[in-house]
Amino acid sequence: MNILGINQIPGMLSWMHDSSSALVKNGKIVAIAEEERFNRVRHHRGYPHKSHAYCLKEGGISLNDVDYIAVPYNPYAFLKHPNLRLESLARNVFNMFACWHYKQQMKKQANAEVVYISHHLTHAASAYYCSGYDKANILTIDGSGETESFAFFVGENEKIRRVWDIPIASFFSGGKWQSIGLIYTSVTSLLNLGVNGEGKTMGLASYGKPEYDFSDILNIRTHNDFTIDRRKLLEKYGHLQRKENGPITQEHKNLAASLQHALEKSVVNLAKEAFEYSGIKNFCLAGGVTLNCNTNSELLKQDFCDSIFIQPAANDGGIALGAALEQSERAGDPVGQKLENAYFGPGFDNKYIENVLSGAKVKYRRAKNIAQETAQLITQGKIVAWFQGRMEMGPRALGNRSILADPTREGIADSVNNSVKHREAWRPFAPSVAEEDASKYFQGVEKLKSSPFMLHTFFVRDEYQSKLPAITHVDGSSRIQTVRADQNEKYYNLIKEIENINGYAIVLNTSFNDKGEPIICTPQDALRCFFATGLDALAIGDFIVEK
Repeated sequence: MNILGINQIPGMLSWMHDSSSALVKNGKIVAIAEEERFNRVRHHRGYPHKSHAYCLKEGGISLNDVDYIAVPYNPYAFLKHPNLRLESLARNVFNMFACWHYKQQMKKQANAEVVYISHHLTHAASAYYCSGYDKANILTIDGSGETESFAFFVGENEKIRRVWDIPIASFFSGGKWQSIGLIYTSVTSLLNLGVNGEGKTMGLASYGKPEYDFSDILNIRTHNDFTIDRRKLLEKYGHLQRKENGPITQEHKNLAASLQHALEKSVVNLAKEAFEYSGIKNFCLAGGVTLNCNTNSELLKQDFCDSIFIQPAANDGGIALGAALEQSERAGDPVGQKLENAYFGPGFDNKYIENVLSGAKVKYRRAKNIAQETAQLITQGKIVAWFQGRMEMGPRALGNRSILADPTREGIADSVNNSVKHREAWRPFAPSVAEEDASKYFQGVEKLKSSPFMLHTFFVRDEYQSKLPAITHVDGSSRIQTVRADQNEKYYNLIKEIENINGYAIVLNTSFNDKGEPIICTPQDALRCFFATGLDALAIGDFIVEK
């Protein structure tokens, strides 16, 4: 069956961020993309017109060929945990009728049945059905679903069963005070690190010490014994608010560290409770909070955790995929699969790329061996944009839309920050490393074995911290991506070519974009970013452009 997942519908009063689409055919993933990559509006809210058109095109079908449209939103969920404030009730009732109208509309226009699936269940499905696990505890943690910010499921034999959750508000609450994710967002706002800047807060935490008390702000012992109250944040720490463009003080760093510590402790407690319920040592994680690499790695250290799977679009950009997979399972298609890579976006062949380059009157050359020649540029100290194959899903660049540099070079991180990314100097850069060499450079990788989606942090071994300065964070940690040839042959070959030159099977990898814009999608986007920033070279398809 052809199942199209979309995480927005027209006419709703509240839009979800990270609008996206996904196509699943006969239980297999065909295409996934976020709307922001096409319309260039970061974290776009609204109907995913362009991404859903891409998914249909990639699948070689039209809307008339779609059997189901799966939407990761349950318009009736508010009846389970009703918020009786008039504003909330009115919004929920309006959205309920908007969903009914869209269902009727699609039945007439395309003869496709629209199904609505709860937000956290689609998060769970996006992880479990891609994990390769038969049995797993599934934890979904974010800012807000319809009525909760945490849910625990058990996955077994390609079936998902909800066990318990934590509601985001009480009957008459005027806000989502019991939201785990929104507490992290609130601290990010207090520190004035920008909208969607939670990753900055995580990076800043490594510079501080957990000296501030979060016991009455975020302190989860079990799912029914917890303190989650973001109202207390301003009451206790409002005096630490950082002015826009003001200096970041040690107090700010300590506040970030205190938040991070509280989050890690709370998530570990929730995971332990899940294990005690199920006896299962495999964990699937999803939801925007699970992009927090440090928390994921803290969970991995626990004796009750044998392995963790997190799919690369763990944020709301992945729930269209989860909705499509869950509906595929309900329709009888086999959906259990091991997601080995994240490359489900648009791709462009050499003919298309060369037409763009020549049409733009750009000087370029065709490489005899693109991996080898790019490795030479990188080890010469050049900052190189790498545009290859199909675009990644999720917020991390994973070797197809990446900016690359030599992590052994002193000062290269500052050059990338100042000349290309135009971002805060204290933010860390991540490495991509050949999977078989990961344990050589990093401690703790052995338990996980692989980290293909850059969703865990490990510590650089002492003997390599001074040799790999550009990817070693202030606390010695590093958010790594492991790469195998069967996952991304061209990128793997590049890493091994770098090793042939400088002896290190590792490269600095950051997303191919400038500050404030989404990751690059098309060759046209690549050229614009290349010439608008301080990049030295662009390796695009089999072609190289240099300044």
